[in-house]
Amino acid sequence: MSTNIPKFASFRPKAKPPVEPKPNPLPVTTPQVEEPSKKELSSAISDRRSRVDGEAPHISYYSDRKGDRAILTYGTLNRYEIPTYRRHGYGRVIGLHPSCRIDPDLSTNAEIFVSQSKRRQEERPLANRHAIKGTGRSLRFVQSGNTFADDLDQDFVALSAVRRRRHKEDDSPDGHYNSLEQINASVEPSDSEADYEPDTAQSGPNAEVTLRNSLLIQRTHEDPTDIQAWQELIDHQEQMMKLDRDSSELGSSDRRHLADVRTSTYEKALRKIGPDQESQIKLHLGLMAEASRIWDEGKLTSKWADVLAKYPSKLELWMQYLDFVQSTFSSFKYENCRATFQNCCRISKASNGTAAPEEILHIIIRMTMMIQQAGYQELAIAIWQALLEFCLMKPSVSTSTGPEEYLSLFEEFWESEVPRIGEADAEGWRSFHADKHPLEPPTDSVSLDQPDLSASVFEVFRAQELDNIDKLRFPGRTTDKLGEDDAFHLILYSDIEDFLRILPQQLSSTLVLEAFLCFCHCPSLPGTDTHQAAWLLDPFICAYSPRPPLKAHVSDLFAQAAEKFLSCPSSWYRMTTEHLFDWGFPDDVDATLVRGVVKLLALKASSDEVVGEYLLGLESKYFPTDAFRSAKRLLKARPNSLRLYTAYGLVESRRGNPAKADQVFSAALAMHKSDTSFGVPGRLQLFDSWVWEALRRGETSEALWRLVSSHGEVSKRPENTRAEPDQTVLLRGRTILTEATERALLGQHYTTAVVCSSLLALLTYLSGGQDPQSALSFHQNLMSWFSDHKLSQSLAAELNAQSIAKFLQFHASNAPIVKPRLMRTTLEPLISQFPNNTILLGLYAANEARFSIDDRVRGIMQQTTLKSSKGNSIVRWFFAIYYETLKGEIAATSHSIRALFTKAEDDVGSHCPALWRSHVLFEIEEAKKERARRPTKRPRKDGKKRKDETRLEESYRRVKDTFLRGMTQLPWCKDYMMLAFTHLKEEFLNQEELRKVYDVMVEKELRLYVELEA
Repeated sequence: MSTNIPKFASFRPKAKPPVEPKPNPLPVTTPQVEEPSKKELSSAISDRRSRVDGEAPHISYYSDRKGDRAILTYGTLNRYEIPTYRRHGYGRVIGLHPSCRIDPDLSTNAEIFVSQSKRRQEERPLANRHAIKGTGRSLRFVQSGNTFADDLDQDFVALSAVRRRRHKEDDSPDGHYNSLEQINASVEPSDSEADYEPDTAQSGPNAEVTLRNSLLIQRTHEDPTDIQAWQELIDHQEQMMKLDRDSSELGSSDRRHLADVRTSTYEKALRKIGPDQESQIKLHLGLMAEASRIWDEGKLTSKWADVLAKYPSKLELWMQYLDFVQSTFSSFKYENCRATFQNCCRISKASNGTAAPEEILHIIIRMTMMIQQAGYQELAIAIWQALLEFCLMKPSVSTSTGPEEYLSLFEEFWESEVPRIGEADAEGWRSFHADKHPLEPPTDSVSLDQPDLSASVFEVFRAQELDNIDKLRFPGRTTDKLGEDDAFHLILYSDIEDFLRILPQQLSSTLVLEAFLCFCHCPSLPGTDTHQAAWLLDPFICAYSPRPPLKAHVSDLFAQAAEKFLSCPSSWYRMTTEHLFDWGFPDDVDATLVRGVVKLLALKASSDEVVGEYLLGLESKYFPTDAFRSAKRLLKARPNSLRLYTAYGLVESRRGNPAKADQVFSAALAMHKSDTSFGVPGRLQLFDSWVWEALRRGETSEALWRLVSSHGEVSKRPENTRAEPDQTVLLRGRTILTEATERALLGQHYTTAVVCSSLLALLTYLSGGQDPQSALSFHQNLMSWFSDHKLSQSLAAELNAQSIAKFLQFHASNAPIVKPRLMRTTLEPLISQFPNNTILLGLYAANEARFSIDDRVRGIMQQTTLKSSKGNSIVRWFFAIYYETLKGEIAATSHSIRALFTKAEDDVGSHCPALWRSHVLFEIEEAKKERARRPTKRPRKDGKKRKDETRLEESYRRVKDTFLRGMTQLPWCKDYMMLAFTHLKEEFLNQEELRKVYDVMVEKELRLYVELEA
């Protein structure tokens, strides 16, 4: 053996004298090392403990029971204390199987990898994620032809059986030098008897993605003016970014990199797109959206100035610019932001009719919500009172009266300080006469609470501020004593005149009412058009209002799960009359103001019937005792309105009077017995509600008889009440509904066709042994008809999808055997078609709640609703978060919910007040749970923190970090910043930090009723 065997005399071995080479080396014996005595060991331990500055002990070995704390600090051993050694055995490890060896390719100085020394299996191209990265191509030798028999007659061995071809001038491939044909025609191998193996780049797992990218690039080269090709290329860059990644989701840095790539592509497209203005506007919209992630504020401001100077009247660009102005924390000022909104409205009015009324009202909704959230709630409500009075309650005067005369008359009405629309005893501008006993202005009936001087400064500030916000909601008058010292509480005509001048000349009364309901976070009117989606899905407008779950009508577990998932605090679906009475209204609505506005408009003779229907739904929710009187008053004014009879019947049904409701439905249907084809307006809806009222109570036989009794009177049945109608009666009922469906489609009354198809499906289902497939075929045929006529995304198509969901919910709650696959296969294509519809998502989640292992809800959310970073809506994120919250601790954790919040805030919810508020409240709740989970214990003797204390500190830190990040994204939102004083308080923020939050509100010019001393 060699003499260089390591001797553990010390951790720093002494230098050995050089060994002279010997011509004839003799065998070397192993030196004997004497074992150290106990005295030497004890001295070594003491020497180890007293060692300073790397001084090593001078013994062979010793026992160290304390260890070196520096190992935990630096994560590795001190290399100066490691003795010299050599390895033996070619990577084998003592104690392991001889086939296990240290892998030199994978091992590093910090980690050692052990693998079995057997021949590696060939990697499959489809399973190798790095297969596409290979640049070289492998060769294989092939037989060139049947020349073996000829070679036997030769007296030599041919090295190649293929003769070299002569190069001709026309052998070069034609086409563009950068074309795909030129790229695919790769160079042949030098050996004529060799051929390339199949190209991994064309057969790998990412081949389709890369090939599509090449095709899109080629399309933009061939036709630079093709806006569709540029858009597809830009959108496809996200798929290119996800290549060779373990996860399909992009992180924050990846999204910034993607934004950088897309920004450069947008700029290139703008240089080559040509003079088409519409294409340039689309590209500018995409460019500014992506540039907001990577450009600084100065560059964005300069670019926006150039874009708006080039296209000053394009409302799409102005809407995106308003997002930038409202959400930029460093430069936000309330007055500047409000002036920008007003300037946008003036430009839209001067655009000579190019801006639709829905778009102008969208800007007004955004502006008034910004004003309200900034603390100026009196001005926001005053603006809407002025708009409603000026547009809906205008008095009848001479036709020659011009706009200025109307403004002068309205100034006289406003300065009289009579009760305005939405307030108690208001009669409207139409009934105002200055010289005929004007009404007295309302008097103060409340007073502000006195502060508690014994409380802390911030507690007094919180109590007084909330008291002022609650009691000073409506605009003040000159005669008010409450708030007379507040300059912003009194709203004069001069404060609202500019907002009246920016209104378009012609505005629909129903459209203005819908905009006001959107401002109040109320549900929309039943049967509204697609403009509601643009309003309610706007992250700046979207609300997150907790809704109480519906009362289960049956004890079925599926029905309870469906009602739980359908009660998402932020929802989107097409409003119907039934939905309005069931779960349309949230809890945190200013019901008094909305009721005052809707009631005054419903009693107006020229108003639409849907306004009265909405009033009954509102009072049924918040004022159930007054709903009967309102219904009686409305029916007295309009005795032939079947729509109001339907609403009144639903009021009685929801109040727990089913017999009274059936009596109302039957009496209203009997008013038009001769109309068996449902030609009278509102009769089909009344008939549908009558049928479903029986199904709600579980009376399937009664519902079947009602389906064949279109005149409203059920035929007398035999003593056996479960007897079904005969085939003649069923055939007549099918014929009536089929003809009504066809007539509605020909007349383009698509909503009527949806109701008729749903009733026809119910009739087939109840009379045909409750077969769901036969009933669904009617809905699917109607959906196919919509697709063939390019109406697959219309209001009627989404209503048809909701009818399918309604039928499936009824079938799953009442059928003895339900196949989950039926609901899954039926709902999945509908969710792909309408990914924002929370009725479809909620029913799908209720169906999959029984299969928690195979979580298909997460899968469909990732595949259809949250798949791409472009086109997502805030409602989808809200539903994903709500779903994770309902799953509980078994199938979901706080980390998964927190991850969804973070992803939503990095996506479309970056400037959504409702999302940030929900995130902060979630973190506060998690911190309280962590605190309750860690009871107070005595501190450790060594002074170190326990693990539970560390986790509690981390939960408190997350609350603080989340709140501060939200402040930078919502510089206009006082309601959000007040969370520091109402929820976080001194438990999560110290007094200095609370003072800084107050200073930020002052700096951003937000409205504060109470002033803190410096």
